[in-house]
This record gives sequence, C-alpha cells and structure tokens, in this order.
Amino acid sequence: MINKTFSKGDLLNIISKFGIDIPNANLMDKLRLSITLWSELHNIATIPPDNEEYMIENLEQLKEYLKKPNPDKLLSVKQKNKIMRFCKEVIVYCNNGYNVDCSIFNSIEEIHIPMKDISIHGDIPSVRRAIKLLNNDPQLKDKIEPVISNRMKKQLENKNKKKVKKYYGLISKNGSFILTFD
Repeated sequence: MINKTFSKGDLLNIISKFGIDIPNANLMDKLRLSITLWSELHNIATIPPDNEEYMIENLEQLKEYLKKPNPDKLLSVKQKNKIMRFCKEVIVYCNNGYNVDCSIFNSIEEIHIPMKDISIHGDIPSVRRAIKLLNNDPQLKDKIEPVISNRMKKQLENKNKKKVKKYYGLISKNGSFILTFD
C-alpha cells in the first residue's frame, strides 16, 4: 500500500513521470488514486528508469519508494513553522549588518550551530535564503551548504534558466546585464 504522506500532486507527478496509464487520474481523490496506482503497479511489468528526479531504476524500487514515508515531507507543520521562525530571525540578524545586539541572539554560536542542523531542510526557501545571507557574515568561520533534494535542484534550475521572450520582433532576456556608456 502507498504511504499516506504522499499527496495527490506527488502521485500525479509519479504517474506522469513513469508513464503509468491511469485514465482520469486528476479527477480522482487521493485515496482512490493511491489504490488505483498501487493496483496498476502490480499489473505492469516494467517502468522507464528515472535518474533525474526520483533516482528509481525499476518497478520494485518504485514500489519500495511508495511504501516508505515521502522523503520530501519529513517535517510536521509545527516543526516547519519553528524552522521558518528561526530562519526569519537569522534573516533579520543578517539584514541588520550582522550585529548580534540588533537581534534576539546572544552570540554567533546561537545562530551557527542550529543553522548547521537546519541546513538539511534546504528545500524550504527560507532556509536557503537564511543560509545564503549568513554565509556572507564576516564573523562566520566556515560556510554552511543547504542540502537540497534532486527534485528541488531541478525546479531551481528550470526557474533560473534564462528565458528568451519575443514580442513582435522585440527580444526580452531575463538575467544580469552590465551596461557601459561611452
């Protein structure tokens, strides 16, 4: 049976990613969709491997993945809110010129040690932003790297791709540009 931590959106993404044929899947509720997907997985012989998002090679690995709790949803709402509140305080500290006196913290260690622990939740945008700002702190001895899942890395790459738009012959590009005038 599919673990209940997978949302309907997660299941729909898995269905489309692995090309599983379930008609009107987006019209089903989560429970019916999970039951239908599980029975369909027992009826098919193979699935195409996915080495980008899920890192799943075969049907048995997909079944095992779906039996376990969703790795993207390891935090409860209460835990996530606590992490986000801490990150907001770190961002305030960073925006106030890395001055401990202008924050709720008493020392740099009060920020650095919990931030290292929180860095495993790099899929949360507030965590990534707080780490990015904190890494610019001149008092910080070693940098912190957020741990980001493959799915989030792919979403961030797609978001950061420079997009070219054409409007009636005008080409618009997004990105950083340097203009010099003579």
